[in-house]
Amino acid sequence: MGYFLKSIVIALQNIRANPLHTFLSTLGIIIGVAAMVGILALGDGLEQTGREQLRNTTSLNILNISTQQSKLIDGIRVSVDNPPKFTFEQSEYLRERYSNKALIEFVVTETGQVQYQDSTRAVYIQGNLEFGLEFALDSLFDGRYISREDVIEKKEIAVLTYQIADHLSSGTPNTMIGSSVELKNQEFEVVGILSKKEFDDSRIYVPVTTLMEMTDNYPRFSLKVTQAEEIPELEKEIKVWLDETYTAGNEAFSLVSNKARVEQFSRGILLFKLIMGAITGISVLVGGIGVMNVLLISVTERTKEIGIRKATGAKKKDIVLQFMAESVTISFVGCIAGWVLGIVGIFTFVPIVNSITGVTFHAAVGYSTVLVILIIAMLIGIIFGTYPAWRASQLDPIDAIRHE
Repeated sequence: MGYFLKSIVIALQNIRANPLHTFLSTLGIIIGVAAMVGILALGDGLEQTGREQLRNTTSLNILNISTQQSKLIDGIRVSVDNPPKFTFEQSEYLRERYSNKALIEFVVTETGQVQYQDSTRAVYIQGNLEFGLEFALDSLFDGRYISREDVIEKKEIAVLTYQIADHLSSGTPNTMIGSSVELKNQEFEVVGILSKKEFDDSRIYVPVTTLMEMTDNYPRFSLKVTQAEEIPELEKEIKVWLDETYTAGNEAFSLVSNKARVEQFSRGILLFKLIMGAITGISVLVGGIGVMNVLLISVTERTKEIGIRKATGAKKKDIVLQFMAESVTISFVGCIAGWVLGIVGIFTFVPIVNSITGVTFHAAVGYSTVLVILIIAMLIGIIFGTYPAWRASQLDPIDAIRHE
């Protein structure tokens, strides 16, 4: 190891002695690595942006679990006798179990009518936990949403959609906050109003524990993970839990997710990185040839030195190790320069593109990018340094000493 480090020091001295020559020879590596860093950073940024879009605009990262209340037999759908039913206590268990992995929503729905003074309207009543806004990707127009305290204490409070509040109040939805509405013959205090939507949303949200005491409908679970690729593994874990909890096992439940689209998204990002990485890899390959050229010239220039070393006892493996160390060092220096150039270039380029297109996009540099660059440096040094090192080790000491 000490000899290898000494060889690296000698390589750095040679780089300082011929900086222009070394720079021109490693320019291919610098450009290739810079392009590869840019592509990987764009790929990581695209993946990050894509995941944010998935979280904020789609249900790709949501797993829905519901009781199968009927099954298909001989082409005819038949009701299931005494299907299993989820409980609020189970939602608390799953909430604690997956606190660092997924957001748990426990939902039950019912249809009915809402009455306020002289106004009546048919609505969907939905019982939620306090995470309803995050799952629905919604926001508040006024007031507040359901809290955990509301759920635990089974409070009779309601959150109205803007359309419902506007209809009941005859155009003054703000006045609904603090008022009472009637749902299924029970009085509920309005504590919040959701933001206005372009479509008609006839829905009222109440604490799930409150609605479960007012209906016999079957509740369901929704689990929202941070990364869509976690859905398949989560689904396996939930099936195991269902098998352990219910006699009928997971076959009595329906687990629905968009696994196909999740896998398609992952494959698309990987394909982008592989194809663009292969294209930029051509530049890195050309750079490797430049490194080999530098070492071949170095062998020619230092033939006499090699002959003296062999004459004084240096073995072939010592000569090989010296030139391999120089090859790896030169490749590493080129890769680092390319990495810096790529980082500066991509983080300069992206804001310009964002300002021109009006699209919010960010490049990202992950640990994998740094690891790839280190691997490239080692491979280039080993692959393209092998022949010059072998050639140097084969020199005859007497002929090498006589070389001018």
